[in-house]
Amino acid sequence: MLLQKIGADACVNNSAELDRLLTTEYPPGVAELLGRITGALDTDGILDSISDVTESDDDEHLSAADVLDEPNLSVKEPAITPKGLQASTLPPDSQYNSNTEIAISRIFELGKFKAVQDPSIPAAAPYDGPAVITMTGFGELGRFGNQVLQYAFLKSYATLHNIPNIQLPQWVGAGLFGLNDAPVARALPPAVEFYGTLANSTFTDDLIKYVKNADASGKTVELSSSCLSVDNAGAAPQNVDIWGWFQWHSSVYAPFKEVIQNTFSPVPAIDATLHEIFDREVRHRGGRKRTVVGLHLRYGDYQSIAASSFGYCAPTSWYLQWLKKIWSTLDDPVLIVTSDDLKAVIGDFAEYDPVTTNSVGMCMPAEFACLKAGFFPDWYALTKCDVLAISNSTFSFSASLMNSQPNLRVFRAHYSDQMVEISPWNAEPIVHRDLNKSGVSHALETLQILYHTQGTLGVLRNVAFELPYYGMRSLVMKAVLWREARNKVKMITAS
Repeated sequence: MLLQKIGADACVNNSAELDRLLTTEYPPGVAELLGRITGALDTDGILDSISDVTESDDDEHLSAADVLDEPNLSVKEPAITPKGLQASTLPPDSQYNSNTEIAISRIFELGKFKAVQDPSIPAAAPYDGPAVITMTGFGELGRFGNQVLQYAFLKSYATLHNIPNIQLPQWVGAGLFGLNDAPVARALPPAVEFYGTLANSTFTDDLIKYVKNADASGKTVELSSSCLSVDNAGAAPQNVDIWGWFQWHSSVYAPFKEVIQNTFSPVPAIDATLHEIFDREVRHRGGRKRTVVGLHLRYGDYQSIAASSFGYCAPTSWYLQWLKKIWSTLDDPVLIVTSDDLKAVIGDFAEYDPVTTNSVGMCMPAEFACLKAGFFPDWYALTKCDVLAISNSTFSFSASLMNSQPNLRVFRAHYSDQMVEISPWNAEPIVHRDLNKSGVSHALETLQILYHTQGTLGVLRNVAFELPYYGMRSLVMKAVLWREARNKVKMITAS
């Protein structure tokens, strides 16, 4: 309960008001605890000198070896720039960056997001240029799968509300998909995803509080899924800096399916290379057309965040039981396995003679090595399968959204129901369990899920280290964001 209550719940206009809010709205000792944590961080210089120790990568492994009904309504995509991007014209700084809030060192950088081109212009200054939306925090709120969903939101929002310009920091999607958005020119008033939203992050509400508390105007706009309703076309805010994860029920995005799938089609040089290998070595493996079954198993940091609403590692036994049921019903199937811990899982599927993107030589073209996107062949392969069994991860869920195979079937590992069939364009991107249960009920459920997914050793490791660490990490995140919001208000009021 302590961790749920730390932080400010309202917009404030100065640091004194924020301090008053903490001391009057929260139990005795909470404000003092926050003050001691942030004071210690400042005094010891930890914020500037913390060593670069990171948690294990999630889906975005650096090499392939390590690695139901849709609404009838549709929105047609406007004309877009042809994707003739070649390696020689790759945007600068478009290589993949796996440093997000997941890394320990990034905790102490939260709130210090990408700079705008002209920092001398305050967010409150009038803006009279062409309509624009920005996302200065893009790339900070999760890795590739999260970024795909965030950009899908920006693209859908801009399309519906006729906003011609999206500005955001450079990202790997510029090189992979030929997206040529301009960098953020100046600060704009914030617009945040609604409070209480669900995402695969351990500090969703805390970041939303941070953005609102750092807005000295106290007038931060909140965005709900209604902003993507065609009934509200042209009525949503523009000329704002957008913050959030936007992992909304995919039916919200279904009217923009064509726009989104076209947006995330790889540039020709990458598509041609990967398609040719996939078609020869997987789709027509053995010289005949096959039914391609793709698996994605997410382990990595999910092994250490069992206390979250979404972090669970589906064991290979769940996938094997599912394969046993479905394999004989398929026409000449072939299995391709993707994972962020491939060496740990691939042997369990030996009876199905599986392939991997690495085993068939499905790698990024050499001229695109500068993108550092060794994970991309796995994601691409998942977009081409006929049957998918995915994990509770935006990496594989986003791939299922981009999969346009006829008669596609998708199953997802569920923490209590094992493998459940879903319709990608009518589903939650991430399965969340109820965290409103009492402390005892939540703890028992967490231990039960740990036992069923990671076994006795997983329970012991989490109880001894991971769960206490998770709690302290959450506490530090809250403290850092509170401090950053207070400092921002001080700077704005001082000026």
